[in-house]
Amino acid sequence: MKLAYWSRELAGWALIGCGLWFFWQAYVLVMNKRLFAAAPTIFIAFIIFRGGIHLLKVAVAAQAARSLSETSVQTPTRMASRMAGKSYTPTPVQAVMPGPRSRSSSPVTLE
Repeated sequence: MKLAYWSRELAGWALIGCGLWFFWQAYVLVMNKRLFAAAPTIFIAFIIFRGGIHLLKVAVAAQAARSLSETSVQTPTRMASRMAGKSYTPTPVQAVMPGPRSRSSSPVTLE
């Protein structure tokens, strides 16, 4: 399993290096006033660079998950109390009707 971590780590750094190299190539193209040729190169560099960053994040997360002890993964013995949740029943018609409320008007009921 240690090999999987290091392979992701090395692949991530390699992709970051390739992405930076493509960014440099795009910079050279822009300096030579070849803007239309630089646009796809910038897009490719961005995708490769972000892929390398993602691989590094996955490698660090895998290492952190492996270092967790088995006791911290167990569920706690004391159950947490749950608060009363919001009701999911339909909204009453009186709460939906627009306009001012008067005491003389009777509530509308649906049957």
